Amino acid sequence: MEYPPPHYVLFEPLNDKETIQAWERYKQDHSDTCEFYEVNAACMYSVETFAPWFDMWISSVAKKQSTRLRILIIWHSEFLTFACQQMLRRQLEQRSFKNRVWFHVEDPTSLQPAIISRCIVKKMPAYISTDMNIKSE
Repeated sequence: MEYPPPHYVLFEPLNDKETIQAWERYKQDHSDTCEFYEVNAACMYSVETFAPWFDMWISSVAKKQSTRLRILIIWHSEFLTFACQQMLRRQLEQRSFKNRVWFHVEDPTSLQPAIISRCIVKKMPAYISTDMNIKSE
């Protein structure tokens, strides 16, 4: 993944294993110049709960002076309501100079086209389980 990172839509169908690994690698590689945050949209998805939190996050100042960028990954972004996605779209347009948002989705059609057009869509490799715990009789 690029540095400095753009806004991303990380598309991984039916899973999040590869995205988690890529996120952890990126955090390790860029921990000296970036601050990383995570939120799960399956738990906080409405504009009433997500918007105040996001506004506080995007308005806050970096903790370290050496921080060039702050990156937020929103896990399971397909759960965000339409109103919440509208709020995010406006924030991406206006207040993303030192902040980047990465959207993890299993279905990219669940995000508004206006958000997708402001991001780079990256299809993550498909995770294929090799664990065959099938009992035969």
